[in-house]
Amino acid sequence: MPEGTRGESGLANKRIPWYFISIFAFFVLPLAWLFKKVKTIEYPALIKSVLTIMVLGYCWSYLVTSHAWWVFNPDTMLGLELVPHLPLEEILFYPLGGILSILVYVALREAGLSGGKVDRSYFWILAGITLLVLAAAAYSFWKHGKVPWYILSQVVLYNGISLGLYFRPSGRIAAGPALLSVLIMTVVGFFWNWLAFTQGWWKYYAVLGWMWPPQVPVDDWNFYLFAPLAAMSLYENYTRAGK
Repeated sequence: MPEGTRGESGLANKRIPWYFISIFAFFVLPLAWLFKKVKTIEYPALIKSVLTIMVLGYCWSYLVTSHAWWVFNPDTMLGLELVPHLPLEEILFYPLGGILSILVYVALREAGLSGGKVDRSYFWILAGITLLVLAAAAYSFWKHGKVPWYILSQVVLYNGISLGLYFRPSGRIAAGPALLSVLIMTVVGFFWNWLAFTQGWWKYYAVLGWMWPPQVPVDDWNFYLFAPLAAMSLYENYTRAGK
């Protein structure tokens, strides 16, 4: 990711790789527990889903970072950039985040959480949220004169996958597990994000310009809703496509 300027305003001057450490705390440890707990993982579908997430995620991250729509504090990272604009932390985030989203969903589905299959209301709710996001982006552009590319790129990728796979019967997900999974991933993601912003691990640009709570851009609420849904939808799609 663009490293920015060491000591840049809003970025803490630290030499502890908090971003790397946080990945283990928020992703690796829960995954170690889930892999022991979940009994019905369909590994071919999981592998295909994770590979898709990695390809799309790396392309998205390259776009975002190469245009400096977000900037990470180099003093809170390991400093290993294996691919231009893709440091080790980002290489790890996409597969780990995708697997965690899928395994939380599978664990809840395995536990027999009710809710049935998603229906048309699922599509219209997600479409409505996406339209609100686009309206917010238009208002932000009118108000500030800057295009909020960060959230618009989310809409194309994560909202697009979540909405698009609804039209594939093989990709329709279980409503109850999906809803609770999104709530869990939102809590995990929000606390991780809140730590990052308040401790100066990273900083965002090309955003809507609104914060809620005060330290966190509202743009990321869309990410924590649609990114887990996209991962679950891919898993269900690859699972049922083979049946």
